[in-house]
Amino acid sequence: MRSANRLLFLICCCLLIQFRTNAQVKSAQPTPASKMEAGSGLLPLPQKVELTKKMFKIGSNWTIALDPSSVKGQTVTSLSEGMRAAGLPLKITQGKGQAGKPAIRLVIREGAVTIGASVDTNRTALARQAYQLSLKTDQITITANHAQGLYYGIQTFLQLLRMQASKMQLPEGEITDWPNVEVRMIYWDDAHHLEKMSALKRIIKQASTYKINAFSIKLEGHFQYKSAPAIVEPYALTAAEYQELADFAKAHFVELVPFLDAPAHVSFILKHPEYRKLRLLDDINYQFSVTNPATFELLDAMFSELIQASKGSKYILLSNDEAYYTGKAPSEKQMADSLGGNGRLLAWFIKKMADRLHEQGRTVLFWGEFPLRKEDITSLPSHLVNGVYNKAIASDYKNHGIRQFVYTATQGAEPIFPNYYPLHTKTAVMADGSDRSSGRVADMMKEINTAFSENLSSFMGVIIAGWADAGLHPETFWLGYATGTAAGWNNINLSPADASARFMNAFYGPSQKDMDSVYRVLSVQAEFHTESWDWIESPWRAPIKGNSDSLFVHPERDQTLPMLPVPKSGTLAIDKKDYPVNAQRYATAKSLIPRNEYALQLIRKNKSLAVTQLYNLEVLESVAAICGQNLRMLVALNQITDMLAKASSAASANPAVAVGQLDAAMELVSKLKQQRDSTLNLVTKIWYKEWQPLVEQANGRTFLQQVDDIKDHQPVRTIDLSYLIYRELNYPLDQWWNDVKKVRNDYAQQHRLPLMNKQLNWQQYK
Repeated sequence: MRSANRLLFLICCCLLIQFRTNAQVKSAQPTPASKMEAGSGLLPLPQKVELTKKMFKIGSNWTIALDPSSVKGQTVTSLSEGMRAAGLPLKITQGKGQAGKPAIRLVIREGAVTIGASVDTNRTALARQAYQLSLKTDQITITANHAQGLYYGIQTFLQLLRMQASKMQLPEGEITDWPNVEVRMIYWDDAHHLEKMSALKRIIKQASTYKINAFSIKLEGHFQYKSAPAIVEPYALTAAEYQELADFAKAHFVELVPFLDAPAHVSFILKHPEYRKLRLLDDINYQFSVTNPATFELLDAMFSELIQASKGSKYILLSNDEAYYTGKAPSEKQMADSLGGNGRLLAWFIKKMADRLHEQGRTVLFWGEFPLRKEDITSLPSHLVNGVYNKAIASDYKNHGIRQFVYTATQGAEPIFPNYYPLHTKTAVMADGSDRSSGRVADMMKEINTAFSENLSSFMGVIIAGWADAGLHPETFWLGYATGTAAGWNNINLSPADASARFMNAFYGPSQKDMDSVYRVLSVQAEFHTESWDWIESPWRAPIKGNSDSLFVHPERDQTLPMLPVPKSGTLAIDKKDYPVNAQRYATAKSLIPRNEYALQLIRKNKSLAVTQLYNLEVLESVAAICGQNLRMLVALNQITDMLAKASSAASANPAVAVGQLDAAMELVSKLKQQRDSTLNLVTKIWYKEWQPLVEQANGRTFLQQVDDIKDHQPVRTIDLSYLIYRELNYPLDQWWNDVKKVRNDYAQQHRLPLMNKQLNWQQYK
């Protein structure tokens, strides 16, 4: 969006959205629960739904009846807690329940539920997750072949109940359900922050209610490695806490999947002097040398610690992501050539690591991507599972016995908020190079549906990623997490719009007020937040040293705006009235402010109605605040320019008016600082409710702040959350303030007017 045409297009789209939303405010209100289609809040969409319009009530005279020999643990707890949350605590009885009283029966009987068609050929694993839900006037029966299927049946039942909770009624009918693929995994990025244990448990439990059954967490230095103490950050999970988390996940039928990068994306290790000798290139902290025996020794020890701290878990993720430079350095070239190329060298390394992990009882996921080539596949062990689908070589992996996940992402490179509803045209691409013109949900579902329909692989799962290294809060990923994994459960007859609508109902409840509009506003405004400042070669950060194509030294790119004009001494004249914010951006910012206020009103309304998603709504509120602060700053900068022009016009005839305009301009800059600081304070207060604080020192450990030499991870730019206002802090308003103050005071003294000695301290935010 660097051209005037792109900005004009953005303005038109913003105005169109505003017009449509204003015209549809009344019609956009949610349908009352009593009038909703039965099952409209179900996500994932069950395979077979046969619900009637005949409703029956469920009340305090009902009981929960279970067979104590087979039904126990989290399945019973989940139902009991769910009923209590709905305002209907029920007594638990044994067997078929009490005579003459209606009951919710929980039944586990092997072979009781027969599954239908599926993409995954491991039908034994799918049958373990199958269930049948029978809804009758005096008896509700949830039947499953295994405890996992019973747990999923309970989640579907509770979703149905929540949609009709105001009247405590349910539709008569039957649901028979099973997954399309065995594993629905989400990737949770804690590389640059760490949730508190209570938050991680909440997140895992919430994931399980959407039948997400694998949770891959990237911790980097947020695990207390005994084998690599230098990399451990001020706040980090102990091995005991990690095991506690794995056990908690297992109780909710979720596999905790340890994640460790290798050989690339390891600046969190190689930035430390203790490990510099393991670098592929001495001046680049991005990638290990795979031929250095000490690299394997370190990674083997670190992986082993993660495995020992997650006993009972099944999978592990060996992330060989973007290992661009394998075989390119002199130290690796000879071995790469002898093996048959750079891809073959990477395959050698992956096999060495994966075999070791497999020996320890784990199913190893990896990324089958560049520089691996088609001819390198046979060098990989067949026990691996490929996490990246590529149509061109999918059948080659299948022929080699390597099973397949479909990888897609709810967010890639966009900061602030995912592009769920982007504005760009179909020819435009995101910063990560991907076409996101149809929005993240549609893109994810298309990728999954296309892969399944092509049927070129032996599929066993889907992975939905969200990369928080762009600096945004992972709580914003849930729309993508829930809808993407829903497509992995059942991708038939589920459109992106339907999936999104179901999410809003299921996640925020039947009383939610137009949450879809909140997501639309935040998507547009987050995109504008990124595109509304100019890109320049960064004078503040070290040069980048390469990309996927080659190694080079090139300035990093950062954002700024043209500087406010400074009046000339004596005359207060300004050279010309050049605005810091061009006309297109200024018009867009002004048009978006009412939409920002509308989104905040909706969020606060939903907060007053929230039962379970208050924190999520607070995070959305913080995102709206970030976007709103940017909009108001853009508008204010041009208003300040107008005040300076008025001061210049009044200088010769009315010195008091001229000084008053200068003071008003400076006061507005001061107000901008107050708004910026209060916004950051609000964001910090909200995010740190569930995050450990980002600090330089704590618990006897120090965070080594050093950026990645290849990748720009925004949270690493600063120690704390001030990376969110990085471009504002570097906008040179302190210099402008001091220059204008000197001109103002010289002029005031010349005309015997009061002096002003106030300091701005623009870069001070605490």
